[in-house]
Amino acid sequence: MISGHRGAAALAPENTLAGLQAAARSHLQWVEMDTQLCADLIPVMFHDAKVNRCTNGRGKVRELDLAQLKALDAGCWFGPQFTHERILTLDEALNACHEYGLNLNLEIKVHDDHEAEILVQQVAQTIASNGISADELVLSSFSANAVSHCQKMMPHIRRGLICDKLPKNLFALAGQLELFSLHLDYHLLNASLANQIKQAGLDLHIWTMNQPELVDQFYQWGVDIIITDNPPLLLKA
Repeated sequence: MISGHRGAAALAPENTLAGLQAAARSHLQWVEMDTQLCADLIPVMFHDAKVNRCTNGRGKVRELDLAQLKALDAGCWFGPQFTHERILTLDEALNACHEYGLNLNLEIKVHDDHEAEILVQQVAQTIASNGISADELVLSSFSANAVSHCQKMMPHIRRGLICDKLPKNLFALAGQLELFSLHLDYHLLNASLANQIKQAGLDLHIWTMNQPELVDQFYQWGVDIIITDNPPLLLKA
């Protein structure tokens, strides 16, 4: 099963409505997107701590309010056809995913671990008020602290831990956090580790894998979801 990274990051500006539309046109079941707080504590869809790379603005997302973020162009950096693309709120992203029939792997993007609790709290409130089904979501984060808060505040929603290196207590941590899935940098994975993860009853997701020639190998190892920037390329593999 192929999942779009930040929507479909090779096809459209990341974490935008255009990215979700590109994922839907590719007939995906899953997309991965990032959420963090802006200055007025509204969860918005953005990866970086600063808006500099992916908009025509400057400054930290956390220090700009929603009106300021909405005034930015989040598409022109990617290509002129995406000019006037706007930063999404989490609520808007959830509505779009539901409309397009996409399940969402929502990364809780923690840039300051001291703010993990308030971020998860605001995400929980948004999800509850949106009414989206828990079956349409997986919550994931590099921050075990954030995942722990998800466990406390949204125990009914599946949780995943994202790893760019393997903690020594990986499986103990997975049990403690009652994880549904592990989301690994694909370079970390080998057949033995994949087997251990599957034997532990965990779903196995890998990121960000853009090499179609490796798809069969990872599926043979039991990988459940491959997160990629270019879904059509891997779907042809």
